[in-house]
Amino acid sequence: MAAGASAPEAESDPAGTGFGLTRAHGWVLLAAALGWLFDAMDQRLFILARTPAIRDLTAGADPAALPTLAGWATALFIAGWATGGLVFGLVGDRRGRVRTMALTILMYSVFTGLSGLARSWPEFAAYRFLCGMGIGGEYAAGVALVAETMPARFRALALGMVQAASSLGAILGSAASLWIGPQAKIGGWEGWRLLFFLGVIPSVLLVLIRLRVPEPDRWLKARDEARPGRELGDVRAIFHDPVLRRRSVIGMTLGVVGQIGLWSIGLYTPELVRDVVFAEHRRELAVQADTLDDLAVAWASRTGGDADSRLAHWKAEADRHVGRGTLLQDVGSFFGAPFCTWIAIRFGRRQAFATAYAMAMASVWLVFGGMTRGADAVWMLPLLGFCTCGIFGVIVVYLPELYPTRLRATGMGFCYNIARYLTAAAPILLGRLAVASGGYSRAALVMSLVYVLGLAVVPLAPETRGRPLPE
Repeated sequence: MAAGASAPEAESDPAGTGFGLTRAHGWVLLAAALGWLFDAMDQRLFILARTPAIRDLTAGADPAALPTLAGWATALFIAGWATGGLVFGLVGDRRGRVRTMALTILMYSVFTGLSGLARSWPEFAAYRFLCGMGIGGEYAAGVALVAETMPARFRALALGMVQAASSLGAILGSAASLWIGPQAKIGGWEGWRLLFFLGVIPSVLLVLIRLRVPEPDRWLKARDEARPGRELGDVRAIFHDPVLRRRSVIGMTLGVVGQIGLWSIGLYTPELVRDVVFAEHRRELAVQADTLDDLAVAWASRTGGDADSRLAHWKAEADRHVGRGTLLQDVGSFFGAPFCTWIAIRFGRRQAFATAYAMAMASVWLVFGGMTRGADAVWMLPLLGFCTCGIFGVIVVYLPELYPTRLRATGMGFCYNIARYLTAAAPILLGRLAVASGGYSRAALVMSLVYVLGLAVVPLAPETRGRPLPE
């Protein structure tokens, strides 16, 4: 295997694709896609297991506090993601994309598995922070690797494929929850713990990465040509250069809008569906109850049945609705991200961003404002997934095009991960709004106004369609 993987326009094309692809390109694309696939699987497992895990780890706590605690768990996960993206963005520029990918995949695999062994809320939160660091670092290294390795005319499509792989990972996570219910108990183990144990699987990627994937020639060249004033991973250069500084502010803003929409709205669909199922049964019984446990007691007093068995039945029903709904939501995202990538390729990056933000806001108002039955999840959540994840099919193409090779992972890490720090506060806000407004529906509608900010910033973004990567 050659020391590096290059991307010249005139490269041979043994596969006959018309893009100038070689076997080395295939290994790079496979490794990056699998890395992001397993990243997304971990995220989905966390989203599905978040509330059941916190409920078990804070037994005896006020049920009304669960939305706030779930918000804090999500915020710490995102903060870890942001920290890892910044730290490993620098490492990726200075030490190489491939080496950084291997380290970060190992990191998020280990701490996902440890999340399943947590015995307290602080321990669980700490593992999620450290797992987030690995995921954030892997994304920046993987995207930079693909952007720098692929032939120019295939670059945007390849990056869109990497983003689409994340939807496959989320689908795997949702499918696993149908097999192992987060609220179930199997062999003496809580279901959410078993789901986290599945997160150790990505560590097998290390073998593939170390044996088959070379560093890109662009990075090797930048490393060899590094000199004072043009160091690899020099974050100060982003702020000293007025062009890069402006691009970074715009990229960060575009990213924070998409991430708030995803992490503070789109990924709260399990809680939405559980709220809806609870409200559905409460309407059927026509009683006042604040929790599903209280509702089971009311049902038992009315029918003479066993409250515990009825509660288990309702939880299993909610898990089925959530698992099917989120799986279909992930199927929708699988098509939504490539759709917006296609718009970016065909009509330009600005048009793609504007389309993505507009359809995301419309879908949030439809789903969070209109879901009344658990069964609605099977058609509403795929639409939500398609619309809210389309943004990331543009972001993954756009950010690498803003920075030169010596600063690419650092710049992407800055944009995407400063945005994540800002995003980290949003789930806490959503949790507080949910408590104040009586549920996640109204809170999400308020949070969706963030998409207006995205639409306002789009005209300021530099159009990069058809331009080569900056050297």
